[in-house]
Amino acid sequence: MIENPTTITAQPGSPFIEVVREFDAPPARLFRAYTDPELVTRWLGPRDIEMRLIEYDARPGGAYRYVHRDVEGNEHAFRGVFHTVTPGERIVQTFEHEGTPDIVSLDSATFEDLGGRTRLWTRSVFPTVEARDAMIASGMERGIRDSMDRLGEVAHDPAEGSPEASRVVVDISMSLDGYVSAPGVDLEHGLGVGGEPLHAWVTDDRTPRDAEILHKSFTDTGAVIMGRRTFDIVDGPKGWNDEVGYGHDQDQIAAPPVFVVTHSRPEKVRLGERFHFVTDGLDSAVEKARAAAGGKDIVIMGGGTIADAFLRAGLVDVLRIHLAPIVLGGGTSLFPEGMPESLRLEPLDSVSTPAAEHLTYRVIR
Repeated sequence: MIENPTTITAQPGSPFIEVVREFDAPPARLFRAYTDPELVTRWLGPRDIEMRLIEYDARPGGAYRYVHRDVEGNEHAFRGVFHTVTPGERIVQTFEHEGTPDIVSLDSATFEDLGGRTRLWTRSVFPTVEARDAMIASGMERGIRDSMDRLGEVAHDPAEGSPEASRVVVDISMSLDGYVSAPGVDLEHGLGVGGEPLHAWVTDDRTPRDAEILHKSFTDTGAVIMGRRTFDIVDGPKGWNDEVGYGHDQDQIAAPPVFVVTHSRPEKVRLGERFHFVTDGLDSAVEKARAAAGGKDIVIMGGGTIADAFLRAGLVDVLRIHLAPIVLGGGTSLFPEGMPESLRLEPLDSVSTPAAEHLTYRVIR
């Protein structure tokens, strides 16, 4: 007898198929099994098929395509596009069997946290009742049950189903006197009045070596954490856009998701699904970011107050400071209450360019 049965509901006369299953694993683990291509191939489909993954880009606007080959050698190709990917919470995507290209369903998966366990709700909406019924008649139910059982096996495997240990990295530009922005920060002056030289290594004075450092940091990043004040600036009228965002002028199509630590969600978000809001603390932000990072770095980019909070909470593995040759005399300090006594650092790397000293330290806990 299966400990966690799969419930499939297809009401007569409706175009929906709903599936509910509980798993003995947290939402972050289930979410990774849904979005990590290597894990997807281990559970998606009946047990007796061979799966060949052609493309799988689990982010908003990303596409997927895979081929199932049965024991008789018949091949069936499937494809779709991801619309919503909220780490640890929800995925919305289209689904299409290439053998019936006129029938496209909209599928959603919701991960409900049961305190260390997860209730997975999936819902497929077909264009017509007839299309829904034809899909059921094709043997879809067996594929769903096998997939859910196999997903349970993958998610229960702590070695394969859990997120890899992403490093938590504070990455921030700072003046010689310890300020990460000049006085007068507002929506018009994101770095304060006169604070632009802090980021000259990224913009006006960038050298090829600076560009290498910026690009490596961007490609090594799987998720970003920022505070609410920084979000208000980058989402403001003079903030990020389609060409400029995390990593400045790096390819924003490949930009990682951003988690905003805040007491309340904003009423409006100009940049849409790029941001996810965390209202239940620093640990929760790291957990959600780790679920999305896929083993890459989780970067805390600012501002100084939130970076200081993560450092004092003992949640940071690496501190990377881009030390600009400027004395600001005031502004936002990286350590507004003074250097925490418990913060001990081990030098890992140092690169000197005309616009900054790029210093990397391991945080000793």
